[in-house]
Amino acid sequence: MIKQNNSKFIYYFRLMNNNLQSFWKKENDFKCFCIHYRVKYADTDRMDMVYHGSYVHILESARVETLREIGWVYSKMEEDGLLLPVINLHMSYKKPGRYDQILRIETHVLKTPTSRIEFCFRIFNDVDLLLEAQVTLAFVDATTGRPRRAPVGLAQDLDKNELIHA
Repeated sequence: MIKQNNSKFIYYFRLMNNNLQSFWKKENDFKCFCIHYRVKYADTDRMDMVYHGSYVHILESARVETLREIGWVYSKMEEDGLLLPVINLHMSYKKPGRYDQILRIETHVLKTPTSRIEFCFRIFNDVDLLLEAQVTLAFVDATTGRPRRAPVGLAQDLDKNELIHA
């Protein structure tokens, strides 16, 4: 892990196995987990912009890596009988992403998880904010399909890593 300061932010970098860089960003008291994502040709539409549906996959990558970073791996939660279906998704487009750009996706959690968890995202290219999004997932029992409470320890791990921003 490499620590880098600039005048405004503190970044903590790590190179992930899939060559995407992940890092923590802290600005004043606001901390978020970030990944970089290079826009692939398949992510774009005929207008050379990131296709709106591609953002769903990009947000999922950021969400999965954020949880993994604090010790909550999807496959382990599924083995434990917990599913996390998306129940709400809202995206606000600001500017288009383009082929081969490297995007920075900043992720944090809106409030302490209960029977659902709300992730907030901001996606940037080098300089511009491209998209803001909120995704809500429900905690669901894999056997019964019924809602259940967030797993014990998840809220503490999110809080310990300063990822909850009410």
